[in-house]
Amino acid sequence: MPDQPDAHGGAAHANTNPTYVPLREGRAYRLCDGSPDGEPLVLVHGATVPSWEFDALVPPLLRAGFRTLRFDLYGHGASDRPPGAYTFERFTRQLIEMLDVSGVRRATLLGHSFGAAVVAAVAAARPDLASRLVLVAPMLDFGATLGWATLLRVPVLGDVAMRVVGVPGLVRRRRRRYEAIGRPELTARFVEQVSAPGFGRALLSMFRSGALGDKRACYRALHSFEGELLLITGDRDAIIPAEHIAIVRSLLPPHTHRSVAAEHNLLLTHPEIVVGLLEQWGCWRRAPDVATA
Repeated sequence: MPDQPDAHGGAAHANTNPTYVPLREGRAYRLCDGSPDGEPLVLVHGATVPSWEFDALVPPLLRAGFRTLRFDLYGHGASDRPPGAYTFERFTRQLIEMLDVSGVRRATLLGHSFGAAVVAAVAAARPDLASRLVLVAPMLDFGATLGWATLLRVPVLGDVAMRVVGVPGLVRRRRRRYEAIGRPELTARFVEQVSAPGFGRALLSMFRSGALGDKRACYRALHSFEGELLLITGDRDAIIPAEHIAIVRSLLPPHTHRSVAAEHNLLLTHPEIVVGLLEQWGCWRRAPDVATA
């Protein structure tokens, strides 16, 4: 049975069971949690870790009165790995389609890292879908911070580099990070994700298509966005350097910025603090009809 929109502009469901949603380019793995009366919040993950990166964040979000929708981007997690180029536009289309088939007419959009660029682009192009925007550790240009990114664009050689250097390097870095935060069990989950057929091809295509390239235009375009905007960053983030955050802030319209004493994976390590910042921001509570305007 399809989800029916409720008075808050989102799908009236409190479903903790995962579902597979058919979209134009493939099936997408989706999880919906929370009360039908909760404030709708859509979560979009980063470039390598799928929607389970929000597992620690969702419980405090539900306690705070949110209703959440999260899903795996194409090529990630349990979603399909469709053929063709993994362009940035493919992911923005997926988000817009996911909102449509889920019955979400308007919601707060929260994106982490690469996901922050995705929600920014959708909010700028379709402001009717986004009541407000939360950018967590927003990506600016991964090609500028990855020294061997140009090698990935070379035919054949780039394929070998991704298989021999790229994916194993991701696993090593994730193992160090997960062990450092006392969550070594997440390494096996990450290995399962990157070992799935089609993940390496999708990630390589993201580099080659420019999906992981310069996203200045996404943030600059938000000057036409009239909703509230919250930026949350980690002051020890080694993935998104401070100079990139400064550039993103210079491109954004007036916004609220909050810094957390954390690294890039602050949604895993500091979920209660992040939710507390959302509650302090609290703009959705100023008027009961804001989300349905």
